[in-house]
Amino acid sequence: MVNLKTDKRHLSRYRPKPEEGEEIPIQFIELEEKIAGWSPELKRTIYLTAPCNYDPEKLKRVREVFLLKVYNWFLDGISVIELSHTERIQFEDVMNDFLLYGGELRYTRKKQGKKAINHFRLEDRPVEVRAKRRFLGEIL
Repeated sequence: MVNLKTDKRHLSRYRPKPEEGEEIPIQFIELEEKIAGWSPELKRTIYLTAPCNYDPEKLKRVREVFLLKVYNWFLDGISVIELSHTERIQFEDVMNDFLLYGGELRYTRKKQGKKAINHFRLEDRPVEVRAKRRFLGEIL
């Protein structure tokens, strides 16, 4: 049986959603401005480039978002975080502090009423990089 209190698999996904109090160490890669809308036909969110013509009848909840591509240290790969305008401003403030002082970027989500918002903070200690030991048999 999996204990949800200690299980960290939900943090090592392409689109991580940490619970309040959980943090993911990240490294910034890229920030893109997109138009997002829900496609009922495909049953998922579609991202379009900003100066794009779209059919408003085919998409629902159309909004302007910022896609943040980061290196997720738990995943050991790339993750994507969808940001609103206010979340992007908060991320840029933390990123400026990171560029000035160094440290480690951390991603979490905080509750505001019933909604969880993305939140970033700067940890003082540097990123620890550990080499993984693998045997040739594990790779093959």
